[in-house]
Amino acid sequence: MKRTKKIVVWGLCISFIVILAVLWTCNQIVTSNASGKTCDDIDCVQYREVGLLLGTTPQTRIGNRRNLFFKYRIDAAEELYKKGKIGKILISGDENSLDGINEPECMRDSLVARGVSAEDIILDGKGFRTIYSVINANQVYGFKSFTIISQRFHNERALYQAEHLGLDVEGLQAFNATSPVSELAIMTYVREYFARVKMFWDLWTFDEKEGVFLKKAG
Repeated sequence: MKRTKKIVVWGLCISFIVILAVLWTCNQIVTSNASGKTCDDIDCVQYREVGLLLGTTPQTRIGNRRNLFFKYRIDAAEELYKKGKIGKILISGDENSLDGINEPECMRDSLVARGVSAEDIILDGKGFRTIYSVINANQVYGFKSFTIISQRFHNERALYQAEHLGLDVEGLQAFNATSPVSELAIMTYVREYFARVKMFWDLWTFDEKEGVFLKKAG
């Protein structure tokens, strides 16, 4: 009995270490890939025809509070547009998220209210996930070079996906919106570690010729 318990404990410990190692490795790969490609200072951003604004909802899913991720992304997109760093804004998100909320439309309305021309805004309601947003920007809307707009952690993952999906892209960069600091925000940052692991699975199951995800047997 004691021997069995010992084996179980060792098995759990080894599994925990392996999981931590995978999380750390995936995180390091994504972060390293984004080195020199993301900007906190708008002065380091090079002009691109379009900014790819990654969608989110105005309210949080937990507690229905004001979503600062949303606000800060709007702030960043507005700043890029008004300072002439981008000519158009492609807003990509879920058109039926969080009880029917249309992420791209909510973001468009916020930007228009701040003086961004509606004619310079393109809506992609099929950006159900980040990986679809970068695929659509290139394969559906035909943009080869663009500035990704979101928080740093999100930008790093989006950059890696865009550059490793076999898309026809070049000169990608990202502008980092302010990252919120709160208990809910911390949950998002923790979840990102797992999202980066899943990202590699997505990349492995993506058929670049067909532009679809394959269901590969284990």
